[in-house]
Amino acid sequence: MIDAHRLAVLREVARAGSFAGAAAVLHHTPSAVSQQIAALERGAGAVLVQRSTRGVTLTDAGRVLLATADAIHAELQIAAQQLHALQAGGPQALTVVTFPSAGEPLLAPALTALTAAAGQPVEVTVIEAEPDEALGSIRDGQADLALVYHFHTPAPPRAWPAAAGPGTYTALVADHLRLLVPAGHPLAGRPAVSLAEFAGERWIHGWGEVGDVLDMLAAVSGFHPRVACRSSDYRFMSALVGAGVGVALVPSLALTGRPDVRGLQITPQPTRYVGAYLPRRHRPNPAAERLLAVLRSRQVPGAQAGGRRS
Repeated sequence: MIDAHRLAVLREVARAGSFAGAAAVLHHTPSAVSQQIAALERGAGAVLVQRSTRGVTLTDAGRVLLATADAIHAELQIAAQQLHALQAGGPQALTVVTFPSAGEPLLAPALTALTAAAGQPVEVTVIEAEPDEALGSIRDGQADLALVYHFHTPAPPRAWPAAAGPGTYTALVADHLRLLVPAGHPLAGRPAVSLAEFAGERWIHGWGEVGDVLDMLAAVSGFHPRVACRSSDYRFMSALVGAGVGVALVPSLALTGRPDVRGLQITPQPTRYVGAYLPRRHRPNPAAERLLAVLRSRQVPGAQAGGRRS
Protein backbone atom coordinates (compact mmCIF):
# COMPACT_ATOMS: atom_id res chain seq x y z
CA MET A 1 0.00 0.00 0.00
CA ILE A 2 1.12 3.57 -0.71
CA ASP A 3 0.87 5.70 2.42
CA ALA A 4 -0.18 9.35 1.97
CA HIS A 5 2.02 10.53 4.86
CA ARG A 6 5.04 8.88 3.29
CA LEU A 7 4.21 10.60 0.00
CA ALA A 8 4.46 13.90 1.88
CA VAL A 9 7.90 12.84 3.11
CA LEU A 10 8.94 12.00 -0.47
CA ARG A 11 7.78 15.45 -1.54
CA GLU A 12 10.02 17.14 1.01
CA VAL A 13 12.96 14.92 0.08
CA ALA A 14 12.52 15.92 -3.57
CA ARG A 15 12.32 19.61 -2.66
CA ALA A 16 15.37 19.49 -0.37
CA GLY A 17 17.48 17.09 -2.45
CA SER A 18 18.59 15.24 0.67
CA PHE A 19 17.28 13.33 3.66
CA ALA A 20 18.90 15.84 6.02
CA GLY A 21 17.21 18.79 4.33
CA ALA A 22 13.82 17.09 4.44
CA ALA A 23 14.38 16.12 8.08
CA ALA A 24 14.97 19.76 9.01
CA VAL A 25 11.67 20.80 7.43
CA LEU A 26 9.71 17.88 8.90
CA HIS A 27 11.38 18.08 12.33
CA HIS A 28 12.50 14.45 12.03
CA THR A 29 15.91 12.85 12.07
CA PRO A 30 17.55 11.97 8.73
CA SER A 31 17.37 8.32 9.78
CA ALA A 32 13.60 8.56 10.30
CA VAL A 33 13.17 10.16 6.88
CA SER A 34 15.28 7.43 5.27
CA GLN A 35 13.13 4.77 6.95
CA GLN A 36 9.93 6.43 5.70
CA ILE A 37 11.25 6.45 2.12
CA ALA A 38 12.38 2.83 2.42
CA ALA A 39 8.90 1.86 3.63
CA LEU A 40 7.33 3.80 0.75
CA GLU A 41 9.59 1.98 -1.71
CA ARG A 42 8.50 -1.38 -0.29
CA GLY A 43 4.86 -0.39 -0.63
CA ALA A 44 5.36 0.88 -4.18
CA GLY A 45 7.50 -2.08 -5.18
CA ALA A 46 10.04 0.22 -6.84
CA VAL A 47 13.16 2.22 -6.07
CA LEU A 48 12.10 5.84 -5.71
CA VAL A 49 15.35 7.66 -4.95
CA GLN A 50 18.98 7.23 -5.90
CA ARG A 51 21.17 7.78 -2.85
CA SER A 52 24.68 9.25 -3.05
CA THR A 53 27.11 11.22 -0.90
CA ARG A 54 25.87 14.41 -2.62
CA GLY A 55 22.22 13.81 -1.70
CA VAL A 56 19.36 12.03 -3.41
CA THR A 57 17.71 12.24 -6.84
CA LEU A 58 14.37 10.79 -7.84
CA THR A 59 14.05 7.85 -10.20
CA ASP A 60 11.36 7.72 -12.87
CA ALA A 61 9.14 5.88 -10.39
CA GLY A 62 9.90 8.52 -7.78
CA ARG A 63 8.86 11.30 -10.15
CA VAL A 64 5.56 9.52 -10.83
CA LEU A 65 4.80 9.41 -7.12
CA LEU A 66 6.03 12.97 -6.64
CA ALA A 67 3.36 14.17 -9.09
CA THR A 68 0.78 12.31 -7.02
CA ALA A 69 2.18 13.80 -3.81
CA ASP A 70 2.00 17.31 -5.29
CA ALA A 71 -1.61 16.76 -6.38
CA ILE A 72 -2.63 15.49 -2.93
CA HIS A 73 -0.89 18.42 -1.24
CA ALA A 74 -2.63 20.92 -3.53
CA GLU A 75 -6.06 19.36 -2.97
CA LEU A 76 -5.54 19.46 0.80
CA GLN A 77 -4.54 23.12 0.60
CA ILE A 78 -7.65 23.95 -1.42
CA ALA A 79 -9.89 21.92 0.91
CA ALA A 80 -8.50 23.77 3.93
CA GLN A 81 -9.20 27.13 2.27
CA GLN A 82 -12.74 26.10 1.34
CA LEU A 83 -13.44 24.82 4.84
CA HIS A 84 -12.18 28.08 6.31
CA ALA A 85 -14.41 30.07 3.96
CA LEU A 86 -17.44 27.95 4.90
CA GLN A 87 -16.80 28.35 8.61
CA ALA A 88 -16.17 32.08 8.33
CA GLY A 89 -19.21 32.61 6.15
CA GLY A 90 -17.28 35.20 4.16
CA PRO A 91 -16.95 35.87 0.43
CA GLN A 92 -15.57 33.41 -2.06
CA ALA A 93 -11.75 33.49 -2.12
CA LEU A 94 -9.67 33.80 -5.28
CA THR A 95 -5.86 33.86 -5.41
CA VAL A 96 -4.17 34.92 -8.64
CA VAL A 97 -0.46 35.01 -9.49
CA THR A 98 0.75 37.55 -12.03
CA PHE A 99 4.03 38.97 -13.29
CA PRO A 100 4.39 42.75 -12.85
CA SER A 101 3.91 44.04 -16.41
CA ALA A 102 0.63 42.10 -16.82
CA GLY A 103 -0.86 43.40 -13.58
CA GLU A 104 -1.98 46.87 -14.65
CA PRO A 105 -3.00 46.38 -18.32
CA LEU A 106 -4.31 42.80 -18.15
CA LEU A 107 -5.23 41.53 -14.68
CA ALA A 108 -6.62 44.65 -12.98
CA PRO A 109 -9.24 45.42 -15.69
CA ALA A 110 -10.30 41.76 -15.75
CA LEU A 111 -10.71 41.74 -11.96
CA THR A 112 -12.78 44.93 -12.19
CA ALA A 113 -15.08 43.26 -14.70
CA LEU A 114 -15.22 40.07 -12.61
CA THR A 115 -16.19 41.80 -9.36
CA ALA A 116 -18.72 44.02 -11.14
CA ALA A 117 -20.47 41.02 -12.68
CA ALA A 118 -20.20 38.63 -9.71
CA GLY A 119 -23.45 37.60 -8.08
CA GLN A 120 -21.63 37.27 -4.76
CA PRO A 121 -18.59 39.00 -3.26
CA VAL A 122 -15.15 37.70 -4.23
CA GLU A 123 -12.16 38.22 -1.94
CA VAL A 124 -9.17 38.54 -4.25
CA THR A 125 -5.53 37.94 -3.27
CA VAL A 126 -2.82 38.73 -5.83
CA ILE A 127 0.71 37.32 -5.70
CA GLU A 128 3.47 38.85 -7.82
CA ALA A 129 5.85 36.26 -9.25
CA GLU A 130 7.77 35.27 -12.36
CA PRO A 131 6.54 32.17 -14.29
CA ASP A 132 8.61 29.47 -12.52
CA GLU A 133 7.48 30.60 -9.08
CA ALA A 134 3.92 31.16 -10.30
CA LEU A 135 3.65 27.61 -11.63
CA GLY A 136 5.04 26.32 -8.33
CA SER A 137 2.26 28.20 -6.51
CA ILE A 138 -0.30 26.45 -8.72
CA ARG A 139 1.31 23.05 -8.06
CA ASP A 140 1.32 23.66 -4.29
CA GLY A 141 -2.33 24.72 -4.15
CA GLN A 142 -1.46 28.28 -3.13
CA ALA A 143 -3.08 29.89 -6.19
CA ASP A 144 -6.18 29.36 -8.33
CA LEU A 145 -4.90 30.92 -11.55
CA ALA A 146 -1.50 32.10 -12.82
CA LEU A 147 -0.62 34.61 -15.51
CA VAL A 148 2.65 33.52 -17.12
CA TYR A 149 4.77 34.30 -20.15
CA HIS A 150 7.35 32.69 -22.42
CA PHE A 151 9.32 33.47 -25.57
CA HIS A 152 10.31 31.96 -28.93
CA THR A 153 7.18 29.94 -29.94
CA PRO A 154 3.42 30.27 -29.26
CA ALA A 155 3.40 26.80 -27.66
CA PRO A 156 4.22 26.91 -23.93
CA PRO A 157 7.41 25.24 -22.64
CA ARG A 158 7.15 21.46 -22.39
CA ALA A 159 8.30 21.56 -18.77
CA TRP A 160 5.33 23.61 -17.60
CA PRO A 161 2.82 20.76 -17.03
CA ALA A 162 5.32 19.02 -14.75
CA ALA A 163 6.11 22.31 -12.97
CA ALA A 164 2.45 23.23 -12.39
CA GLY A 165 0.72 19.86 -12.19
CA PRO A 166 -2.45 18.90 -14.09
CA GLY A 167 -4.18 21.86 -15.68
CA THR A 168 -4.87 23.86 -18.82
CA TYR A 169 -2.81 26.60 -20.43
CA THR A 170 -4.76 29.28 -22.31
CA ALA A 171 -2.90 31.64 -24.62
CA LEU A 172 -4.08 35.22 -24.11
CA VAL A 173 -1.96 37.73 -26.03
CA ALA A 174 1.06 37.90 -28.30
CA ASP A 175 2.96 40.73 -26.64
CA HIS A 176 5.35 42.25 -29.20
CA LEU A 177 8.56 43.76 -27.87
CA ARG A 178 9.21 47.37 -28.84
CA LEU A 179 12.38 49.44 -28.99
CA LEU A 180 12.00 52.55 -26.85
CA VAL A 181 13.92 55.61 -28.04
CA PRO A 182 13.78 59.29 -27.02
CA ALA A 183 11.16 61.26 -28.97
CA GLY A 184 13.95 63.37 -30.50
CA HIS A 185 16.02 60.41 -31.71
CA PRO A 186 16.94 60.60 -35.43
CA LEU A 187 15.16 57.27 -36.08
CA ALA A 188 12.08 57.99 -33.92
CA GLY A 189 9.90 58.61 -36.97
CA ARG A 190 10.68 55.30 -38.67
CA PRO A 191 7.81 52.74 -38.81
CA ALA A 192 10.24 49.87 -38.17
CA VAL A 193 13.94 49.48 -37.36
CA SER A 194 16.52 46.75 -37.00
CA LEU A 195 18.48 46.29 -33.79
CA ALA A 196 21.77 46.54 -35.74
CA GLU A 197 21.00 50.23 -36.36
CA PHE A 198 21.37 50.82 -32.61
CA ALA A 199 24.62 48.96 -32.07
CA GLY A 200 26.38 52.16 -30.96
CA GLU A 201 23.69 53.19 -28.46
CA ARG A 202 23.79 52.85 -24.70
CA TRP A 203 21.08 50.52 -23.37
CA ILE A 204 18.69 50.47 -20.45
CA HIS A 205 18.98 46.71 -20.00
CA GLY A 206 16.19 44.58 -18.54
CA TRP A 207 16.65 41.67 -16.17
CA GLY A 208 15.41 38.10 -16.64
CA GLU A 209 14.15 36.72 -19.93
CA VAL A 210 13.57 40.12 -21.57
CA GLY A 211 17.20 40.98 -20.89
CA ASP A 212 18.26 37.60 -22.26
CA VAL A 213 16.29 38.26 -25.46
CA LEU A 214 18.09 41.60 -25.91
CA ASP A 215 21.47 39.90 -25.49
CA MET A 216 20.52 37.18 -27.98
CA LEU A 217 19.19 39.62 -30.60
CA ALA A 218 22.20 41.90 -30.16
CA ALA A 219 24.58 38.96 -30.67
CA VAL A 220 22.73 37.97 -33.85
CA SER A 221 22.97 41.61 -34.98
CA GLY A 222 26.73 41.62 -34.38
CA PHE A 223 27.14 43.73 -31.27
CA HIS A 224 27.21 43.61 -27.46
CA PRO A 225 24.96 46.15 -25.67
CA ARG A 226 26.73 48.95 -23.82
CA VAL A 227 24.73 49.00 -20.57
CA ALA A 228 23.83 52.32 -18.95
CA CYS A 229 21.46 50.78 -16.40
CA ARG A 230 19.92 47.43 -15.50
CA SER A 231 16.35 47.47 -14.20
CA SER A 232 13.25 45.30 -13.90
CA ASP A 233 10.97 48.37 -13.61
CA TYR A 234 9.65 49.19 -17.06
CA ARG A 235 8.29 52.59 -15.97
CA PHE A 236 11.73 53.55 -14.68
CA MET A 237 13.33 52.24 -17.89
CA SER A 238 10.93 54.34 -19.97
CA ALA A 239 11.71 57.43 -17.88
CA LEU A 240 15.43 56.91 -18.41
CA VAL A 241 14.90 56.60 -22.16
CA GLY A 242 12.90 59.84 -22.08
CA ALA A 243 15.77 61.47 -20.22
CA GLY A 244 18.16 60.50 -23.01
CA VAL A 245 20.17 58.00 -20.96
CA GLY A 246 19.80 55.23 -23.54
CA VAL A 247 17.38 53.03 -25.51
CA ALA A 248 15.51 49.98 -24.22
CA LEU A 249 13.71 46.83 -25.33
CA VAL A 250 10.35 46.45 -23.54
CA PRO A 251 7.11 44.46 -24.02
CA SER A 252 4.10 46.28 -25.47
CA LEU A 253 2.14 45.60 -22.28
CA ALA A 254 4.71 47.71 -20.41
CA LEU A 255 4.47 50.79 -22.66
CA THR A 256 3.56 53.79 -20.53
CA GLY A 257 2.44 56.25 -23.22
CA ARG A 258 5.05 58.84 -22.22
CA PRO A 259 5.17 61.72 -24.75
CA ASP A 260 8.96 61.91 -24.57
CA VAL A 261 9.58 58.35 -25.88
CA ARG A 262 8.65 56.41 -28.99
CA GLY A 263 8.04 52.66 -29.19
CA LEU A 264 9.39 51.37 -32.50
CA GLN A 265 8.58 48.09 -34.22
CA ILE A 266 11.60 45.82 -34.65
CA THR A 267 12.40 43.56 -37.60
CA PRO A 268 12.51 40.65 -37.10
CA GLN A 269 9.75 40.98 -34.50
CA PRO A 270 10.50 39.48 -31.03
CA THR A 271 7.36 38.38 -29.18
CA ARG A 272 6.56 37.50 -25.60
CA TYR A 273 3.61 35.08 -25.35
CA VAL A 274 1.30 35.68 -22.39
CA GLY A 275 -1.17 33.12 -21.10
CA ALA A 276 -2.98 31.77 -18.07
CA TYR A 277 -2.57 28.43 -16.32
CA LEU A 278 -5.69 27.03 -14.64
CA PRO A 279 -5.12 23.98 -12.45
CA ARG A 280 -7.33 20.93 -12.70
CA ARG A 281 -8.85 20.45 -9.24
CA HIS A 282 -11.27 17.95 -7.76
CA ARG A 283 -13.37 20.97 -6.74
CA PRO A 284 -12.61 23.78 -9.24
CA ASN A 285 -12.78 27.40 -8.09
CA PRO A 286 -15.67 28.94 -10.08
CA ALA A 287 -14.27 32.46 -9.60
CA ALA A 288 -11.01 31.39 -11.28
CA GLU A 289 -12.93 29.95 -14.22
CA ARG A 290 -14.97 33.17 -14.55
CA LEU A 291 -11.81 35.28 -14.39
CA LEU A 292 -10.22 33.21 -17.15
CA ALA A 293 -13.31 33.74 -19.31
CA VAL A 294 -13.04 37.51 -18.77
CA LEU A 295 -9.32 37.48 -19.63
CA ARG A 296 -10.00 35.59 -22.85
CA SER A 297 -12.72 38.04 -23.89
CA ARG A 298 -10.75 41.24 -23.37
CA GLN A 299 -8.79 43.02 -26.10
CA VAL A 300 -5.43 44.36 -24.94
CA PRO A 301 -4.08 47.46 -26.76
CA GLY A 302 -0.87 46.75 -28.67
CA ALA A 303 -1.16 42.96 -28.39
CA GLN A 304 -2.72 40.18 -30.43
CA ALA A 305 -5.19 37.67 -29.01
CA GLY A 306 -4.22 34.06 -28.46
CA GLY A 307 -6.03 30.73 -28.30
CA ARG A 308 -6.51 27.81 -25.95
CA ARG A 309 -4.04 24.95 -25.42
CA SER A 310 -4.19 21.98 -23.09
